[in-house]
Amino acid sequence: MKIVDMDSLKLAITTLHQEYRVPHVLITSVRLPSPGTEPHLQVFGSTYTSTFEPRIFNVKIPAIDCFFSGTGDMFAALILVRLREAAWKVEGLMGTSSWVSGDEVVEVELPLARATEKVLASMHTVLERTKEKRDEEWEGYRRSSIGKQGDEQRDKLMQSKAAEVRLVRNVGCLRNPEVRFKADRV
Repeated sequence: MKIVDMDSLKLAITTLHQEYRVPHVLITSVRLPSPGTEPHLQVFGSTYTSTFEPRIFNVKIPAIDCFFSGTGDMFAALILVRLREAAWKVEGLMGTSSWVSGDEVVEVELPLARATEKVLASMHTVLERTKEKRDEEWEGYRRSSIGKQGDEQRDKLMQSKAAEVRLVRNVGCLRNPEVRFKADRV
């Protein structure tokens, strides 16, 4: 199912909940048309109710003008840890099937929403810092005698290496992220 607007996004989430009984859905790196706004990405999520209805939320984050490799893997690893952490904070939730909150829990209070906020806080900080270092390394390389040779293949390799996500150097923001982007109801 192609997602081109809010209606198609809601349909995709509803289909996953109702037809396939997927309890938690996250759709990352969504760029829906929104003229006049700063470049941003959105993550949409939902945890179904007892009648398989969606409870959709989104978290909007500023786009970072850089290509990063491996962000999907990083997101998946972090969301698993953070969802478990958020579920532990809700009395009795760990004993429920798939950690699905009761129907009284609103979208932005879902453990999945809380987990997404923390994951995006960590990731955005890591990626901002990675881009800063990438830009420094790339500029230094371009000024070097090797960089001035203009070898396209070597330049691409250097750019790729400089943009490697710097996880180990930023472990503090993975452990204790400063949540800057909050979930909103859709």
